[in-house]
Amino acid sequence: MAIGPPYKEFVTVHGKEYEIRVYQKSKSVWEAAGTCDGHSIRVTGSSHSAALAHWREAARYQGDVGYPPSGKG
Repeated sequence: MAIGPPYKEFVTVHGKEYEIRVYQKSKSVWEAAGTCDGHSIRVTGSSHSAALAHWREAARYQGDVGYPPSGKG
């Protein structure tokens, strides 16, 4: 359950813009959730900006090598 309303954010990854939602789950836990190329990504961070950064990194990873990671390589 979120503490307040979700924040709508736009994140650019590999030249494409994605709309995501950022929620404050508790005093020091924020969650960013959104869809990137048909894959749902949900991550947490200790702040609003940290959750955004984690989502961006997860989306970059998904775009670079596919999602979920295969463990090969």
